[in-house]
This record gives sequence, C-alpha cells and structure tokens, in this order.
Amino acid sequence: MKLYYMQLEPRRLVVLQAVARHGSVTAAAEALRLSPSAVSQHLAALERESGVTLVDRSRRGGQRPIGFTPAGRRLIAQADRLVQVLDDTAAELTALTDAASGPVSVSSFYTALRGFVADAFAELGRSHPALLPQIHDVDEREITAEVLAGRIDVAVVEDDAQRRRPVPRGLHYEALADDPFRLAVPIDWPETDDLADIADRPWIDGPPGTALGYAMQRVRRVTGLPFAPAHSCREFTAALALVGAGMAGAFVPELALAATPPPPEVRVSAPAGIGARRIGLLYRRGRREPTPAVHAVLDALRATSTDRLSA
Repeated sequence: MKLYYMQLEPRRLVVLQAVARHGSVTAAAEALRLSPSAVSQHLAALERESGVTLVDRSRRGGQRPIGFTPAGRRLIAQADRLVQVLDDTAAELTALTDAASGPVSVSSFYTALRGFVADAFAELGRSHPALLPQIHDVDEREITAEVLAGRIDVAVVEDDAQRRRPVPRGLHYEALADDPFRLAVPIDWPETDDLADIADRPWIDGPPGTALGYAMQRVRRVTGLPFAPAHSCREFTAALALVGAGMAGAFVPELALAATPPPPEVRVSAPAGIGARRIGLLYRRGRREPTPAVHAVLDALRATSTDRLSA
C-alpha cells in the first residue's frame, strides 16, 4: 500500500505561526532571531509546498498588520497546534533535567498572597532551593501588558466568576478556583435573609475592573436592587475596615475573610445568588515558555490553591 502525504517542512509552519502571532514579518523575524528576508523566504516556500496562497498581499502597505487568506488562517490554526506540541515536548524534556532555577517574577493581590501564594513560595524553597520567586504589586489594569512584555512571569488574577477574561495571543489563562462572596454588614444592622430589607443602606463599591466592583455589579444585576455606593475601595481588607466602623455593608469573598478575620463589629452571612470571584493564573505560553522555573511556580500555586480554595 502506497501512502501519500504533502511534503511540508515543519519549520516553515513555526515561522508562519510566528508571523501570525506577532503581526508582521519584521516582528516575527526578531522573535525567531532570523532576518526578515529569511522569514519571507520561508513563507514563499510554504506556499509552494502547500500549493495554496497563504498571505493576502492585497493588504500590504502602510502600518496594517499582515493579512492571510482563508487557507492561510486554517493552516495557522494547525501551526498553533504544532507549536504547542513542540513547546510541551520541550518543557517535558527540560523538566527531566530538574533545571528549575533562577528568578521568577510573580504578581499577586493581597488576599491571594495571604491565602495561598506565600505557602507556595515556602514549598518552593524546600523543593527547588535554586529558584528565586520575586513578588511584585502590579495594578490590574497593567498586568496583561506586563506579562506580555516579560516583566512579570506569572500573574495571580481575579475576575467575577461570570466574566470571561480576554486573553491576547501569546498568553494563557488558567482558572484555579471560585471564591464565593459573603455579605458583611455592621453588627447593628437588622438580621435578614432578604437583601431588599437593607439595599437602601450605604454600601462599599469598587473602581472599574476590581473584584469589589464586579461583585457589586453582579449583585445589582441579579437582584435588581440599587445598593447605592457610599464608599469606594480597591481592597477587601479596606472594605472590611469600613464595615467594622459601622459605615457601610460590603460583599467580600471567603478568602479575604480568612486572610483578615473580621472584627466582632461585623456580621457575615451567605445569602443565595450573590456569586463568586474567580482566581486564576496568567502567563506566557509559546516557544520555550513556560520555562522550567515558571512550570515549578505554576505547579506550586496549583497545589496550594487546591488546599485553600473550594474546587
């Protein structure tokens, strides 16, 4: 029996994927450490080998990113799979050499740091003493750009559980667990199972893009109640301080309550339908990434978060 298969050079598919990922021949050449002419030659050779036009040359000119034909986009999807297989294989091989060492920059917010990230670092100190994890406090609005640029290797991030985080090409998002919200109110507020009974009292909101803000948006949407904001806080610990002072109520996740146990002046309850925040990891995934050191950090964060957070 004679088998026929198209003679495609795998390296050319890697070049095609890099051009699609970086948006231009020049940027792909820089990432692959090739000359722009070599990248263009690979693309031309791939078109000859496949027998189809891959690059939409009618889009050339100006500052527009390179465009692809429908056939090109389909081949890029296959190239993405090939590159991922190569990356996974490289990661497996380097892991066998126990090469996890050196600095790894990690961004985390306070409640995650107290809840499980610090424990992950302690475990890494025992299992990978040559690894040097470094914590950075990065604004949520800047974190995606910081990870893409390579200034942060792993970011521990939070979102409303109902909101899907947009992830650009070159990054990977991995959900760890949902952290359910709880109702925290001053002790002298009336005890009730109906949020409508207390909705007209003062509440603590959060700026756009924060978990506090997502929590209030979700509760307003689900209940149809106003929950007029009287204060705005970025961190749940600050919100709990205001609740303890009798100034307002707030919706606070379980991990924040564990990291900063509320004072006796705060009553905590779990009314139905108020949702959760989702805690996850954001990191680069591509050729040679994640590195063995980043893999070790990711594994430690997964293990400690499983122990601390509900599945």
